[in-house]
Amino acid sequence: MGETFSTLKLRLGYGITGNQDGLGYGNFTYRQRFGGIGISNGGDVNPPTLGLVAFPDSTLKWEETAQANIGIDFGFMNERLNGSIDLYHKTTKDLLLKQEAAQPSPQPFYFGNVDADVINKGIEFAINYDLIQADNLNWNLGFNIAYNDNMVKNFDGQIQTGAINGNGLTGAYAQLLTGGYPLFSYYLRKFGGYDENGISVYPNGDIQEFVDKSALPKVTSGLSTSLSYKNWDFNAFFTGQFGQYIYNNNANAFFTAGIIGSGKNVTQNVLTNGESPANAPDVSTRFLEKGDFVRLQNASIGYNFPIREGWFLDALRFNVTGQNLFVITDYTGLDPEVNTPKPLNDIPSLGIDYTSFPRPRTITFGINATF
Repeated sequence: MGETFSTLKLRLGYGITGNQDGLGYGNFTYRQRFGGIGISNGGDVNPPTLGLVAFPDSTLKWEETAQANIGIDFGFMNERLNGSIDLYHKTTKDLLLKQEAAQPSPQPFYFGNVDADVINKGIEFAINYDLIQADNLNWNLGFNIAYNDNMVKNFDGQIQTGAINGNGLTGAYAQLLTGGYPLFSYYLRKFGGYDENGISVYPNGDIQEFVDKSALPKVTSGLSTSLSYKNWDFNAFFTGQFGQYIYNNNANAFFTAGIIGSGKNVTQNVLTNGESPANAPDVSTRFLEKGDFVRLQNASIGYNFPIREGWFLDALRFNVTGQNLFVITDYTGLDPEVNTPKPLNDIPSLGIDYTSFPRPRTITFGINATF
């Protein structure tokens, strides 16, 4: 085994961590606040008095995440080939959620621990290999991939989130938090096309239901490579996410046949998809799209100029770096990785695209000189 492996390690771990993010300062303590100065009808000035703003909650606890993991690190050929495999299981309980206080009450909201468990379990794999090792030429390739399964358990409530905006969409939402489903699960009408009059058909009726789709990716991955030849060097990094879905709120709000009558622009497909201008833009799977993508996150190429002895420069380097150079995706929106926070009931959302600005593509030129 000593001749086969240059590294072979087994890792075991277990721990519990607390999380208080989202509470904000002082939102869990007894608080009072001075009111404004009052003037009576007779002209008397009434000094401000203290009023109760929030009650203390001695039962409030941090969120707790218990994680167990097992991992193996391995290396061959004096680490020319190396990598790791990790299995993990995380359970988060006592979720901290902001909740509206029943009125009348001096406090508009309070924080409480919700009796629910969020389970994350999965596997991560990473590998690196030096394909070429020579005096003037070196080439390295690295790859990582991770699978994560998310599920909410032991929660009997149902909380709406994922607000949807647009004409005729007041009060609309696209996601529901409840037990037995992943976080950010879509809760929509199932779209079945248009009838002969161009009106939406919903085979399961005009009701919203779980559609077994979530905004969380199942698989994330990355691919990196670095190449150097004499004074030249090149680096690139690809990233990808798979299994997540995006609700195209832009299409729901702006690119339906009913918008044409108000004199607004639409995409070309709206003119030929058979939809009637009288059709209601209901929240449905019509606007739910796969968000899978592969992105060239960054790439750079550089050249180190050879410096002769006696020159006034000690080193001179030229490089070009590009960020977000291209994206491969079937998503029809501007960017599959954008997200517009659309909370409802103080529950966060994920995967909703509404007037989001896409990630910019940038190219940077640089010259580094050392004197």
